[in-house]
Formats: sequence, structure tokens, C-alpha cells
Amino acid sequence: MIYLDSAATVPMRKEALAAYAEAAEKAYGNTHSLHDAGSDAAGYWDSCRQLWASFLNVRPEGIYFTGNASEGNQLAIRSLLKGRPPNKRTIITTKLEHASVLTTLHELEKEDYQVEYVPVDRNGIIDIEIYKDLVDDQTALVILQLINSEMGAMQPVAACTAHAKKWAVPVHCDIVQGFGKISMDIKALDVAAAVCSAHKIGGPKGVGIVYIDPAVHWESVYEGTTHQNGFRAGTVDVPGIVSATIAAKHAVAEQQDSYRQARQLQEFLINHLPAGVALTGDVETKSPFILGLILPHVEGQWMMLQCNREQIAISTGTACKIGSGEAMSAMGAMGVETDVARKFIRISFCRLTTEKELKEFLRVVDQTLKKPALL
Repeated sequence: MIYLDSAATVPMRKEALAAYAEAAEKAYGNTHSLHDAGSDAAGYWDSCRQLWASFLNVRPEGIYFTGNASEGNQLAIRSLLKGRPPNKRTIITTKLEHASVLTTLHELEKEDYQVEYVPVDRNGIIDIEIYKDLVDDQTALVILQLINSEMGAMQPVAACTAHAKKWAVPVHCDIVQGFGKISMDIKALDVAAAVCSAHKIGGPKGVGIVYIDPAVHWESVYEGTTHQNGFRAGTVDVPGIVSATIAAKHAVAEQQDSYRQARQLQEFLINHLPAGVALTGDVETKSPFILGLILPHVEGQWMMLQCNREQIAISTGTACKIGSGEAMSAMGAMGVETDVARKFIRISFCRLTTEKELKEFLRVVDQTLKKPALL
């Protein structure tokens, strides 16, 4: 199968698979056990924290591991809010956030938090002036995804953080679609918390990585939890974390080459799009790894099924919201009409994607659009 859905997940790297097997054999102990097997496992865990800190340019004591990035988003948001003064009840965010964030926000609204959504333009970029007007001394938290999952829009996170700091407001940032793909420096973004995912970079599913600035006050969601300083309950999955760390090491080492390749693939695709197919977002500022396309007269779901018949994997939006109008909310926030949004498809690249595969995808799209029954 030609796989053009790398924003959903990518195949595990052979190095990550080998690392998992080795760690499962050698680091089988519980990191909280006081015997040597527990100490050995804790040593692996601590080494992984050190490495993730170097990848992100942060302090290792701020690194935590979760069951996935969705859980990481939920725990980071709620932990930061529990550490804020109780009178601060406003959250500033966008409607382009990941499903795990939007679901948490809906829950928080039922808990008497007020959520303010910053409008975005046709390219999916927030209105920075409206954002500045919304952040004030009653703001509890700013939540801003670095790179949107549907069309790859990249937000001005550093500028938003700089303004939030004037009001001593922490910023939480989902960097899942950015880590390993663009140059990543959390210290430069200056966010209070960030979340990334192992399986987006060739690591195992079931491992999320969370950073919370040790200088920022937060409180545990789970009363009485002792694992990972109370951030997440449960025995730490050392083999999964080791595997994720090895995948991250390779992704970081390949990042510049991967980005260059993605830019070339994006340019090739844009130059060869069939007539009537439009790219969403600003090609000069968006991530080249994610391309949202609007078809002229075919619904995205139909095109996805047709590509699947031809053994080509594409999507109609982020896999965490399939069946729930995943692209519709994002497109609606960008001012795209509902009928047009239904014609949305997404393709996304990884280091394994080739120009030859894109040619085959374009052939299928072109043939599908020309079928008389669809006109």
C-alpha cells in the first residue's frame, strides 16, 4: 500500500523495535521497586528523561511519560489549571486544536470555566491582535497547538507566549505534528507545557511525552499518586519509553533532511495538482508534511474510499476525530463553507514517502475527478 497518512501514524523504526525488545528483556523491573531490578529500570527511565530534555532543550525534571499524547494533553491542561488561582476561570484557545484538547475544554466548561476561541484567518492562523485583547488578569491558561493536524497551519506560539507572560499566564502547546519534523526548541517557544507523541516519529503507540516547566506551579490530577511526581498514576512502561526515545533520537538526527524532502514533495504535488484541486493554508508558512486539499466536485470521503480501492492510504482529517466531522470544525473556523469542507482530503508525508508514490496518488485523483458519474 502507498501510505500517505503519516500525520495519523507512521511505521515503527527497526531501531525502535530492537530497543523495545532489549529493554523488555533487561529493564523488566518496576521503577518504584527498591531492589536491583527496580533500580535498573529506573536507570533506563532516568536516562530517557535526560535524552528527551536534550531533544527539547529543557530541564529533565520536567519530563513525564503518559499512555499517549491525548492523555498527555488532558493531564497537562488539568494539572496546570489545578495550580492556578481559583478565581482565574478563563481559557484562551482556538477551534483548530486536537480532539483531546477540545474534549477536555468541553468538560471544563461544565466545571464553570469560560473558554474563549481566538478567530483564525483563511490560512488557519490566529488573529494575534484579538488574542492579545483576550488575555488578561483573569486568564487561567492559554492552549495553542503548534501545527494544525488538518492542513499544517503553524501558529506564532513564541509571540503568543511572550504576550501571555505579561499577565503571568502559562501556555500549553501541543507539538505532536512538529517534533522530529521542524527544528524544535521549547526554551525558545517559552511555553509552560508541551506534549508530543512517539508513534508519529516511528516509535511505539502507547507513549506520550509531556514537558512541564519545573518553575511553573501545577498540582496532580490524581490524589495520592506517587509515580512520576504524581503527574500520572501507574507503573511506568520502561520498554515503550526506551523505544520512543530511540525513535526520537533518529528523528532529531534526520530532521533537516526530512524537512527538505517534505518541502520538495509538497512543491511537486502543488505543481501537478489536477485542475480544480486547491491547497489549503499558506504554502510559505505551513508545515510541508501535511497538505489539506479541497476537491472541485467530489466529497472527500468518496475520494478516500476510491484511493483505498487503489491501495493508497489518505484521510479526511485527524484520525482521533474520524466520524465526528474532523475537518468540518477546522474548515468552519477558517470560514470555509460546509459544502466545500465536505470535499476536503488530507495527505501527509514521512521520511519514507517518495515522488513516485505521489505520482500514483495524483493519477488516481485525476481519473476519479474525470469520471462522468461524478460530474
